Amino acid sequence: MPFNLDKFVASPSVEELDSLKKSEIVKVAKHYGVEFQPLMRKDEIKIYVLEYLVDESILPSTVLETAITVPTDNTFELKRLEIEMNKEIRLKEIEREREREERERKKEKEEREMQMQMQMQKEKENRLGYWGIRCF
Repeated sequence: MPFNLDKFVASPSVEELDSLKKSEIVKVAKHYGVEFQPLMRKDEIKIYVLEYLVDESILPSTVLETAITVPTDNTFELKRLEIEMNKEIRLKEIEREREREERERKKEKEEREMQMQMQMQKEKENRLGYWGIRCF
């Protein structure tokens, strides 16, 4: 069922507020003139709205005790994941660098072998030419 602001204003409840999407909570906050930053999370805006509703005696103060939960600080977890991701990226870069170096070494080895074969062929031709033997 679509959100009806007038219905909420006529009979506000924590349960109804909990079920709203962020855009709907923003509408409620704007209706009551609750100031918030647009980049705030849904739960943060909800707390501001609840505090306003309690301050204005629209809802009992007991709702704050049960409705407000301290948001978990995921900073440590996010940093850990970032470090892991950077580590994975670095390991892949190192692996690609090793593979590139291995290809270069292989190519250089093949070139040296080809040069040696060409040199051996020239020496063979020179030796045969020295004795006056011609191959057709």
